[in-house]
Amino acid sequence: MSADRAADLVSSLYRGTAGRPVTSFPEDCIPETFFDVQMILDGLVDRLGIPVQGWKLYFPFKAGQPNLVAPIFTALPSGAHITPELSRLRIWEPEIVFRARTDLPPREQPYTYEEVAQAVEAAPAIEFLATRFDVDDLDELAGRTFERYADNTLSGGFVVGDPRPDWRSIDFSRLRIVSEQGGETVGDIRGGHPVVDPFILVFVGANTARKRHGIRAGQVLATLSPSALLTAEPQATISARFEGLGDVSATFDY
Repeated sequence: MSADRAADLVSSLYRGTAGRPVTSFPEDCIPETFFDVQMILDGLVDRLGIPVQGWKLYFPFKAGQPNLVAPIFTALPSGAHITPELSRLRIWEPEIVFRARTDLPPREQPYTYEEVAQAVEAAPAIEFLATRFDVDDLDELAGRTFERYADNTLSGGFVVGDPRPDWRSIDFSRLRIVSEQGGETVGDIRGGHPVVDPFILVFVGANTARKRHGIRAGQVLATLSPSALLTAEPQATISARFEGLGDVSATFDY
């Protein structure tokens, strides 16, 4: 019941129908575990009725943490403009994502590595962060781990570049990503992905999703970023160059 109330709140914040300001979950529905978080995220999909453009995929970095699948409601093409309606934060990070080429529907039998690998293609992307709560910056949410995840993982959406079906020729452990703002370099990393090979998250995520909603062709599958968070200046154009994978860019309209 508390997860239902929390999902009702986040849904109303998405719609703009909640009484303002709302800076946190009420005490009677604060999520306390990742199981709570997943129930809230599932509730968002059911309540909002917005087409799901993809999924953010997580798996345990320590024993006892369940796999987590969060909906992506906004996926924009490279060159898109990020408006204040999508996010007020101007915080972003480059990320390797995958896009489903074919459906991976719900089923009892686990998907094999090869089945999932043949069903997806890799693409360069930018994730821009957002919070539905009335806070000025993410520092106000520090220490509230489960609340941050339940706020749809603080994601505003993704800007996605052109996908590559031959992604298995790329050595992700050595992939260089150069991030720029207004033509100036603000990040330059090589490798460093949290799980080295980001496809592992897609494989695990596909088998988590098969027990629930499955994955549909065209959906974006996000895999965590190897980069630190970057903060853009007002009206900035941002871009990321993934050597051997492609480029992606976006502009903040505020």
